[in-house]
Amino acid sequence: MMPPDAFAAECSRWVPESWDRERLAVIAPHVQPRLVTFSDLVGTVDFLFEPVVIDEDSWVKVMSGEVAEPLLGAAREAYAGLVGWEADALKASLESVMEPFGLKLGKAQAPVRVAVTGRTVGPPLFESLEVLGREESLARIDAALARMAG
Repeated sequence: MMPPDAFAAECSRWVPESWDRERLAVIAPHVQPRLVTFSDLVGTVDFLFEPVVIDEDSWVKVMSGEVAEPLLGAAREAYAGLVGWEADALKASLESVMEPFGLKLGKAQAPVRVAVTGRTVGPPLFESLEVLGREESLARIDAALARMAG
């Protein structure tokens, strides 16, 4: 119920000092409706500030399907070619590559989400990718593809 600026300011009190406050302020409005208490904040956005930790249950649930690897590879290729790195462009890019797989957006997002965030739930995916940045997002997708390749 807090105004977004007040919410973002309060968030900075709940996270480690080492976390980038500008990055936190950008993601704060996207996580505000998803949080019950401020104590939930760190576990919701930690992947944006620290190396990703893959939740094994999330990995098995999403990455074991036969579509996950080719879809993630296609998403990676599309993302690498994007001129801009904004949430709308990232969403449109995934929507364009998911069509041949016959998936709805929620299912198509899952492999990208697990690769980048380490889990199946979290802040909006495309805003998270935007905040994380091109280089780190692609590196995490590459690491997931390498893990899938065995």
